[in-house]
Amino acid sequence: MKHFLTYTFARFGLLALTFGIGYLAGLRGMWLYILAFLGSGIISLVVLDNQRTLMGGALGKYFSGINAKIDANTRKEDID
Repeated sequence: MKHFLTYTFARFGLLALTFGIGYLAGLRGMWLYILAFLGSGIISLVVLDNQRTLMGGALGKYFSGINAKIDANTRKEDID
């Protein structure tokens, strides 16, 4: 959960940063939103690569645990 929150807040921070830079550069309206989202997405691909990898590993482990519990319960039902 820690890695998920760290990555999410970092993405929101990058979005706010690119939004602010676009606003200071004179962008207004729909162009400001479009370029802020695109810019933050492109920047996050490079800057947040490590956090994204950590988050993916943590989420994979979490869902693997859920699948293991489901499989164990299915096996338990098959025995009965």
